[in-house]
Amino acid sequence: MFNEYAPLIKRLTYEYIGCDLSELQVTQLCQFGDLLLEWNQKLNLTRITDPQDVILKHFIDSMVLSKFIQGNRFADLGTGAGFPGIPLKILRPELSVVLVDSLKKRLDFLDMVIKKLNLKKVITVHARAEDFGRDSHYRGYFDTVSSRAVARLPILLEFALPVLKVNGLFLAAKGLQADQELAESEKALKILGGICEGIEHFNLGENAEHRAVLLIRKEIQTPSQFPRKAGTPNKNPIV
Repeated sequence: MFNEYAPLIKRLTYEYIGCDLSELQVTQLCQFGDLLLEWNQKLNLTRITDPQDVILKHFIDSMVLSKFIQGNRFADLGTGAGFPGIPLKILRPELSVVLVDSLKKRLDFLDMVIKKLNLKKVITVHARAEDFGRDSHYRGYFDTVSSRAVARLPILLEFALPVLKVNGLFLAAKGLQADQELAESEKALKILGGICEGIEHFNLGENAEHRAVLLIRKEIQTPSQFPRKAGTPNKNPIV
């Protein structure tokens, strides 16, 4: 199905991201789209099922983060159906990507995608974000971390900052509420060791929601008591 949309994928990627995709990259995105819609019938991976919407609201919306990524170690927290991690891996094959999610069935789907697309240096981790942040192997490990609409920013900061290196960057993909969520996060940023370097706004056209990316720099080590035990950040966010 997605093969017929290959020219659209190439055009939109160049228009919004400024990248000329190789034939392999276009093929991988088409394969991903086909697998997503096929598996969606049994796993309910996404409410977005029109191929053109998948391209714009999932593929392009994910890949637009590429220009902010620093270093090669990248984590996608709460990856869901693989966004933004899989499109970013296709666009930037040099990245070492860890896809984290608490639902094993989603990760089974992503493991299959990784194999079918022959993607290297990308793994899935089955874990709650709080548990992942306390894992000694991953704590302070990543150059860049991203999360796409998983929770409000004060909660996301408690998930993301512990696994970032000092001077690492957290890319929080948000919508119209970005400024409000940043205002709510002043205390969390101070306690967890982060600072907001800015908000990048972008528009993917009239058929897509307004998007914003908060650029959060980790300035100092996050105190060892964070993240708190699973469920606590959501019930009692740092505000």
